[in-house]
Amino acid sequence: MISTAEHQYRRLIDKIVMEGVVKQPSKGQCLSILGHTITIPPLEIPLVQGRKMHTAGIIGELKAFIANENTVEGFKKHGCNFWGSWANDDGSLDVDYARLLHDFNGVNQLERVIDSIKNKPDSRKHVISLWDPSSEATQVPCVLSYQWYVEDGKLLMIWSQRSVDVMIGLASDMFSAWLFNRLMANTCGLEAGAVIMQLGDCHIYANHIESMGKYLEQLRQEECLYKPHYKLEGDLYNFNIGILNYEPMPKIDFELAT
Repeated sequence: MISTAEHQYRRLIDKIVMEGVVKQPSKGQCLSILGHTITIPPLEIPLVQGRKMHTAGIIGELKAFIANENTVEGFKKHGCNFWGSWANDDGSLDVDYARLLHDFNGVNQLERVIDSIKNKPDSRKHVISLWDPSSEATQVPCVLSYQWYVEDGKLLMIWSQRSVDVMIGLASDMFSAWLFNRLMANTCGLEAGAVIMQLGDCHIYANHIESMGKYLEQLRQEECLYKPHYKLEGDLYNFNIGILNYEPMPKIDFELAT
């Protein structure tokens, strides 16, 4: 048995293969569909078992965003080593993820939404936007927005994403979204609820098809079982998480489209 999240992930792959249309964007030919939803239960850590995920890098990326890092070395300091492909010659990163969390036209969105959740839990304005149409950054966020909702002492989140690289990015994004919401809940003194991922352009690149087949083959093997659990301490600004009993199938390489 695999996790609820991975079941939904696999169904998305099947849908793209069966129904996807051929697209030719700037990063290479792909099969694409528009619109899909994945719901991640709060108590189930959404790490795929069909291939090994680099959890330290995903955790480190979130820490770097929260710390407002903007250099390759800054990301590496937190354990994330995969942003070098988008770096300038001096090691700086011209990306909007961290910037817009901390400064969108002078507003610290992260601090504002935490204050709003704590003090006005029934507000409909628990939103962080990562889409800035005036930005000229070389790497604009694939995520459009986060929205939170407080219900019976639990914090639920909608993660809205415009562009979804299914075979590389989404497997990491599911874990990142789950972790982000748990940390927000800890910071706001609430329990974590479900995360609803609203996905826009979901695509599989042509050069990922062979590796995708390997993933699906590994996923069918009897020893591919959901086992992981975790220990999380701290809040959004200072946390440690231990992943226990994560015993996935072997790593599969996918060529990164930059």
